Amino acid sequence: MKLNIKKISIILASVLFIGFSLSSCHSGPDPVEITKLKTYTDELVKFSVDYPENWVVTKQPGERFVVFSANDAKSRFSKYDSEGFPGAIIDVYATKVDENKTVDTLIKKAKLFPEEYYKETAVTVDGVQGKRFDYGFELEGGIFKGVYIIASKDNVTYTSLRIEAFDGSWENYSENFDAVIKSFKLAETQQRKQDTIVNVEELPFPSEKLVAKKGNGFTISVPDNFYLGKAATKGTLTSNNYTGDRRADCNIMVDVLDGSKTSDLKKAATELAARYPGSSAISATKLGGLDAYVTTWRPTKDVKGRVYFAKKGDKIFRVSINWYTPEESSYLPIFEKSLKSIKFD
Repeated sequence: MKLNIKKISIILASVLFIGFSLSSCHSGPDPVEITKLKTYTDELVKFSVDYPENWVVTKQPGERFVVFSANDAKSRFSKYDSEGFPGAIIDVYATKVDENKTVDTLIKKAKLFPEEYYKETAVTVDGVQGKRFDYGFELEGGIFKGVYIIASKDNVTYTSLRIEAFDGSWENYSENFDAVIKSFKLAETQQRKQDTIVNVEELPFPSEKLVAKKGNGFTISVPDNFYLGKAATKGTLTSNNYTGDRRADCNIMVDVLDGSKTSDLKKAATELAARYPGSSAISATKLGGLDAYVTTWRPTKDVKGRVYFAKKGDKIFRVSINWYTPEESSYLPIFEKSLKSIKFD
């Protein structure tokens, strides 16, 4: 039996498994190669790990270091779709434990799949004993495989290393992953002095380079360092939420709604706009060559938003942009270019 996991969210407590009786061959994009490994050392708690220098890095000094094989891989690790980009992840996380957050709690939270898929072994990490959990199963796109390692130098600060890869790509990376695991060094528990000055590297603004993304009845170009994030799909046919690592409240979203019973777009747009707190009256505009309507609103005190409504065939397209006002100059011009790029099928 082949295991197929459909849209698992990491915030959910349960995992849906569906059996498949036939194997399928992966015919999608190739896994991203590893050109060279380099070492990352956290400037605050001093954990370190080797990682592929040509992969996509996200860091939170003092807590986390995450590397994806490509931006296209990010959304698959939030939903664990059975098919998609053959991505891989290296994720290092450091945190202190206490009476409410124990090492057992950390391990339980890290186990997203049923217990029977994990094999536990003892392992030596950075000179101390830790725990290692290997897991894997077959999905529609190929073998999914992962390893989770956790240990501590002082039983106060625990550091974990998670490596996962989809569609049989683990075999492509096995030697490099072995080197990554061997290089893994644990965090230190440190009391930071009040006069310590730390230079924290900021996460990137949206890229000025746009790449085309295909959706349900539309194509839109978004910054090439944006990816499909989580989206609320209730009441929509599809919902594509494009966001970056810097701010989750700065995004481009295209919702597709059923318009088969709607002949009056202005009326529909007025009703939809009323759902946005404090929204302005709609005004006529153009979007992707179609007649459209737009409203403005403020999701929060420091965030502005615009929502556009257009209709083609039996679909209503709700296209929204939201941006953080203190960084408007870095977001809005790029978001407006993205809006101008949209085309409807």
